[in-house]
Amino acid sequence: MDPGYRLKPYPSDPDSQDLPDRIPVSTFIPSDWLKALQRVFGFQEFRPHQEDIVRAIQGGRDVFAVMPTGGGKSLCYQLPSRILPGTTLVISPLIALMKDQVDAACKIGLRAAYLNSSQTEPERTEVVGRLEKGTLDLLYVAPERLAQEAFLNRIKGVKLNLTAIDEAHCISEWGHDFRPDYLQLANLIDYFPEAPIAAFTATATLRVQTDIIERLRLRDPLRVRASFDRPNLFIEVRPKEDIERQILAFIREYPREEGIVYRTTRESVERTASHLAAQGIKALPYHAGLDDALRKANQEAFNRDEVEVMVATIAFGMGIDKSNIRYVVHGDLPKNLESYYQEMGRAGRDGEPAHCVLFYRRGDLPKIQYFIDQLADESERRRQRQALARMTAYAQSSVCRRRQILGYFGEEYEPENCRTCDHCTTEKETVDATVEAQKILSAVFRTGERFGAGQIIDIVTGANTQRIRQWHHDRLKTYGVGSDRPKKYWLQVIDGLIAQGALAQSEGEYPVLQYGDEGEALLQGKRRFLMVQRVASEQSRDLEKAVFETGFNQELFDQLRSLRRSLAQTESVPPYIIFSDRTLHEMAARFPATSEDLLKISGVGESKLSRYGSVFIEAVAAFLKSHPDLRASRPNDSPAPRVLEISPVSSAARAGTGTVETTWDLVRQGFSLEKMAVCRKLSPKTIRSHLEALILAGRPVDLNRLVEPKKQAYLAELFAGRSAARLREIMEASDGSLSWDEIALMKAWLNRPDNSPL
Repeated sequence: MDPGYRLKPYPSDPDSQDLPDRIPVSTFIPSDWLKALQRVFGFQEFRPHQEDIVRAIQGGRDVFAVMPTGGGKSLCYQLPSRILPGTTLVISPLIALMKDQVDAACKIGLRAAYLNSSQTEPERTEVVGRLEKGTLDLLYVAPERLAQEAFLNRIKGVKLNLTAIDEAHCISEWGHDFRPDYLQLANLIDYFPEAPIAAFTATATLRVQTDIIERLRLRDPLRVRASFDRPNLFIEVRPKEDIERQILAFIREYPREEGIVYRTTRESVERTASHLAAQGIKALPYHAGLDDALRKANQEAFNRDEVEVMVATIAFGMGIDKSNIRYVVHGDLPKNLESYYQEMGRAGRDGEPAHCVLFYRRGDLPKIQYFIDQLADESERRRQRQALARMTAYAQSSVCRRRQILGYFGEEYEPENCRTCDHCTTEKETVDATVEAQKILSAVFRTGERFGAGQIIDIVTGANTQRIRQWHHDRLKTYGVGSDRPKKYWLQVIDGLIAQGALAQSEGEYPVLQYGDEGEALLQGKRRFLMVQRVASEQSRDLEKAVFETGFNQELFDQLRSLRRSLAQTESVPPYIIFSDRTLHEMAARFPATSEDLLKISGVGESKLSRYGSVFIEAVAAFLKSHPDLRASRPNDSPAPRVLEISPVSSAARAGTGTVETTWDLVRQGFSLEKMAVCRKLSPKTIRSHLEALILAGRPVDLNRLVEPKKQAYLAELFAGRSAARLREIMEASDGSLSWDEIALMKAWLNRPDNSPL
């Protein structure tokens, strides 16, 4: 490496003629790094660990970095590619996404290209020519190409300033996504001994970390293990019942937002995608059984925001660059926590709030266990069984989700309450369920420990099924003893009994329930069975939904998003390459009026300012002209709002407080909920909580302006006999045909003080 100089001039930079071609290392101090960070990438400061990694690379030191998805690892090699003389070689298995990665790099002024099998021979020749001439800052290649000795010999004389290996866990046989082609990367050090190697991964246990460092032959690397905590992600597990209806209801919570739904099999992917499409959701399938051209077209449509939902197997998404994914749904139980964490981590890469939900039922386990049993290698079978047991324990646990995930990766989470998972935002109580446990244990005993959880639950609930009649289980003393409770309650009891050792579940494709070590003592009344239950309160659900505050003008954001989509279509790139959602959120909060204002927005560097600044400034100005009463919600130099401290809506939005009274003034003027949110620069969810408070306080709110009369009648039927039902139950009962706002407002109306007829 050339140890004397470290900075290239900025291409297409109007001031580049005033910069020397190279600046001595001794003068390249953190302030210069920040200058490059701001001018090229549009960021005002480094994220945690980024500066340490860049310093190490600048000094010629190898790096091994474990950084969560969305943690900013790409900047760690893109910034050196802009600063150091020579070319940065990025090795990535993501051939389908290389074009988007290169497009994004070019938009910020980097000279970038990719080299893979999707190109024609003339295209590859042209890229190699640019590499040999030294006119590339950044080159993405697939690991398969570096396994070709002829290619390595051809580029051996190229000046590389860095070799960056993305998805480095693929080199480890202990990793969840081992790829044999990655084993060839150990030879890179022989071909380019002077270029440092930086290996990056978003997920690696300590064992995998050691394996990666040894296999790549890293030389005294800087080891960085960033926190795996993603505080912008809300994490929850929900009981899995009618999964197609549940997925639809969840997606209805996020209209016009993009998300991923993961299913285990190709058949379930097709079924879910078809169901969503039939309900008016723009959804497409993605799995290995699709024609290559169709699979590529579907992924392209999702990347370009042309569809809302990608329903996929785990074949989709590794290293996906799309930053504006607002939710990830797992419709089936993943095989292990490591892959689950990486898949859910594809949400909220822009740092904005996102929601991750796993639908779980114990009945999913036999199918996974069956496939594990087919593995030839006994040690691999044992390893995967242990990983599945850890995943199952996570799904069934009653402690903080975040603490469990971070603990798996060797990280201790200190706060008692993370405030962003279902357990930490849900009221719980411990109940004595000894009698109920004895009913289950008795049914297991009386059936000879020969049946699974489904049959045992059918017995205690008194189900009239062919299997019940076939085995004469309707003649048992325990038949129907639990008919007063729903099946999901009894499933929770069984899960608790297994967790506490009173029941055990056999392995194999058809597992049966058997007595555990504590089962007999519990059945004989020698010990109690205590079970943690969630309290079915709307406040708990409100806490889940109120974790994040938007703080931006939704109407302006929608207009800027439409503008972004138009520009992206014109330039044939995904919208997030123009600007991320986070950048648009800040624009919709700060109302930038000048180029200087826009440069203070995260994600706006000089290259993007030159390309897009004027059109976005004009869009903001036009919006303000049509809304003369609006003012910026905060000074331009203040940071955008992030996570909100949680406070229950029941105490934060009482009628009589100033903010609710302001909303009441708009109600009396006949404003719609959406219009009130725009005028007050508050989220629709916050306005809805104000309306609920006003209705429950007995204010004469005109419900017809908020909920169509025919929907009121339908809701009244759904709520009949279950006025204490949670919003989610009504949403699922309606098959997603109603909005959360309509359901919540109707519930408040039915519980108002006078309870007068509609």
